[in-house]
Amino acid sequence: MMGDEGGRLRRWLRQVSRTMTLRQVLAALAAVVVLASGLFGGLATAETTGPAALEPGEEIHAEPFDLTVDRVRWSTDLGLDEEVRGRYLAVVATLENTSDHPVYTGTLRDTIRLRGLDGLYSGLSGDETGASEDARPQVLVMTDGSPLSAAAPGLEYEVAFVWEQTESEPLPAEATVEVSQWTWRRSTLDDQFMWFDPTPTHEGTFDVERGRES
Repeated sequence: MMGDEGGRLRRWLRQVSRTMTLRQVLAALAAVVVLASGLFGGLATAETTGPAALEPGEEIHAEPFDLTVDRVRWSTDLGLDEEVRGRYLAVVATLENTSDHPVYTGTLRDTIRLRGLDGLYSGLSGDETGASEDARPQVLVMTDGSPLSAAAPGLEYEVAFVWEQTESEPLPAEATVEVSQWTWRRSTLDDQFMWFDPTPTHEGTFDVERGRES
């Protein structure tokens, strides 16, 4: 039986070669493969999914944090000993470092971002503004307004991620909050272990509430 099948295939190929060019033969074979794959479940495709939904007051996990975003608020007075360059936009959240390793301020500042806004100051000083995706916040402890320099393992903090927005921009009615997770791994440069590879895992749109004005 196998010999008969092989003979028929060779005869068919000889017949095709007399009437079709090599390019036509290859195109026909490709069409057969695509048709067969469609009949038997289709071609395998990678399923792409975006960040999960982020809801006010709902605890999520974004390594290494258990994190709850409570609200987004604007204000011109946070009780800080500094002059605001426009208005503050603050994401108020509770976070707990569930890992065995401290998380320092550089990582904290890149854990939450605002999306879809403009006119945010790029740094803690200066006049340069731009898109919210490129602006890094201060991370302040809610109880006293001091910067959170590190989140120790096993401890919970109520914090505000704070940006400044120029007054020339309209006051936003809502803001999209994006949360990223991190990976604890060895550096490829100096072999030290640190938090690397921020990857967005959750995203949600929040109303911007009115806060205290100066």
